[in-house]
Amino acid sequence: MRELNASDIPQLMALDAATNSHPWDISHWQHSLKADVCLGIDGEAGLNAFAVAMKMVDEAELLLIAVAPVLQSKGLGQRIFSALSEKLANNGAQSLFLEVRESNHQARRFYESAGFAETGIRPAYYPAASGSGREDALIFALSIFK
Repeated sequence: MRELNASDIPQLMALDAATNSHPWDISHWQHSLKADVCLGIDGEAGLNAFAVAMKMVDEAELLLIAVAPVLQSKGLGQRIFSALSEKLANNGAQSLFLEVRESNHQARRFYESAGFAETGIRPAYYPAASGSGREDALIFALSIFK
């Protein structure tokens, strides 16, 4: 587990593209690596997982979390999420929020198993994965204070 930096951008972009229907561009990564909490887990072949959260006073928002497709369901997601939550809590965050595509059942199961509770909906928040139309986002929240 380590903090990510600008030299990780090529691997971040590749892993994001492999796991996200609308991956971030380089300017998003440049900004987040300067402003947000960005953690990664390395493996023999490079970056295996990452998590990015934006902290605001006593709250944080999980912006992205990803695990290489061939390594999913092996505990890396839980490991990086736990490290991120602990880092945020140690820095004063009391709550962690996120939005997830309504259709992303795998992510929803992961968040629910991590203790998140669904708290609301953002209608037509995401561009549809098909490229036409919009998809609702579900809002989830978790208390993480120490």
